[in-house]
Amino acid sequence: MNVKIKVCLFVLSLATVFFPMACQKNFLEKRPFGTVDLQTLSTPDGVNSLLIGAYSLLDGAGVTGGWPGSAYPASPKMWVWDCASDDSYKGSTLGDFETAGEVERYVLEATNDNVEQIWEVMYDGVSRANDVLKALHNAKDNIDADQAQVIEGQARFLRAWYHFQLQKVFFQIPYITENDAEPEKVVNDHPVWPEIEADLQFGIEHLPASYPGEPGKATKWAATALKAYALMFEQKYSEAAPLLDNIIQQGGFTLVHNYFDNYLATTENNSESIFEIQAAVNDGTAQGFNGNPDSWTTNPYNRFLPTCCDMHKPSQDLVNAFKVDANGLPLLGVNGPKYNDTNLKNDMGVNSEDEFHPTDDPVDPRLDWTVGRRGIPYLDWGVHTGNEWIRSQVNGGPYSNKKFMFYQANQSLASHDKFARATAINFRAIRYAHVLLWRAECAVAGNDLETARKYVNEVRERASHQLVMGKVNTYAFGSGVTPLVDESQPAANYKVNDYLNFPSQDYAWAAVRMEERLEFAMEGFRFFDLVRWGIADQVLNTYIAKDAAFRTYMQGTHYVKDKNDHWPLPQKQLDVQPGILQQDPAY
Repeated sequence: MNVKIKVCLFVLSLATVFFPMACQKNFLEKRPFGTVDLQTLSTPDGVNSLLIGAYSLLDGAGVTGGWPGSAYPASPKMWVWDCASDDSYKGSTLGDFETAGEVERYVLEATNDNVEQIWEVMYDGVSRANDVLKALHNAKDNIDADQAQVIEGQARFLRAWYHFQLQKVFFQIPYITENDAEPEKVVNDHPVWPEIEADLQFGIEHLPASYPGEPGKATKWAATALKAYALMFEQKYSEAAPLLDNIIQQGGFTLVHNYFDNYLATTENNSESIFEIQAAVNDGTAQGFNGNPDSWTTNPYNRFLPTCCDMHKPSQDLVNAFKVDANGLPLLGVNGPKYNDTNLKNDMGVNSEDEFHPTDDPVDPRLDWTVGRRGIPYLDWGVHTGNEWIRSQVNGGPYSNKKFMFYQANQSLASHDKFARATAINFRAIRYAHVLLWRAECAVAGNDLETARKYVNEVRERASHQLVMGKVNTYAFGSGVTPLVDESQPAANYKVNDYLNFPSQDYAWAAVRMEERLEFAMEGFRFFDLVRWGIADQVLNTYIAKDAAFRTYMQGTHYVKDKNDHWPLPQKQLDVQPGILQQDPAY
């Protein structure tokens, strides 16, 4: 049975019985009375049901009824934390979802509900993974030994995954295993990368390369890629490189021909996908809780579209990053102009009915697959007409999120509830492009610049395959105006070419980091990448100084190295585990 379908069925029938959210005072304490004990589930069917439950929290929703605010900070792309990067703004109006605005301004405190919610959801996922392992041990005499190792490999991958998300957000966390009889007494006295890597190594050794007909399950290649990425957070590039080489040489993955096929429900689980979080809607759950929650609040908010709420907005700095020179290469600022020296022309402060001519400056074609901007077709929803598509320009800028929007022709892939908020668009959490660019990073770290250039160019060559079509020849969008669009022409002046050489290691670092930004923009990686590269304070303070000119609420904001690299542990958790959990000293 397809994992996507199984997860939906499980959430409907079992999750509220077996996996209550953390209503008790301490999320890591024993389960409350009245729940089904593990002994009842220590059968082959019970173990399988528990495993499905462990997978089901990958969407970050954490509930089966009500409005799941936890799906914002704990969602597949963890977009709340990306608002601290130079890629995106919180968006909407200033007072809407103000707790995410505290992330954006680096003023979040330990009482902020975003740190509470991601803690609860991810440790619920850890608990579910550990329950699988406990039940598996009890049922081992009734399960084939090889199959038991596959189940254990999946559970340990998921346990590593949930801890991985937490370790990115917090400075130190407790690593909870099935052998911890009193998990509430496990201390957080070190970063848990070694434990994450050990669980993933078990997956590498015992998981299959694929599950024909069952997409979404953890494979040996997913475990290999995630372990390599974890090692890169520790700057262990020489250890990550051979893992990535194994995927490249033996995994059988390829880049799909068209870039945007990585964001369509109709082309999911494709040859580029290494670990893909499955989504489904219109399955009987309230407001599409089995769908991709990253579309609930981050798509345009206007009278034209059945979506909400204009959050997680592309920044002007990100848009500028897609500018290219006459050779079709990014403006890296190494012995030449830097991408953000000047802004790409925008319609900030211009009403939709007023005349505005978009720039004809050359840009990387991935810009218009990532960002909705005035004068460019927005998928098949028509021409983006600027300000009337934006909830608040002064707070969120003039651009719209585009990557996780569904096509009008595919509205059946969106929730049928009040707004088409949740969608059946899967999240490609790890794909082959990640592996290529992570391997390029490792090559630069080892001063193997030619290998780095080869992998960067492989990704850039694919970017040239697919252009947004439809040159818009109307420049004012008053009431009743039908835009004139020449569908035979590209929508903008697109240009992208290969690097002919990397003349220095500094240049190579700039090129690889820029390529990761362009390829994965608005997917939740940017902030964590800046931190692991050790350049967050330099990059973000430069960004804030320029951006505060129009986002006046950012004036006086400053990124503090070491402190703002991580977020404080939730105060509620510290209160129920006094003397066990230690707060980040920076807070």
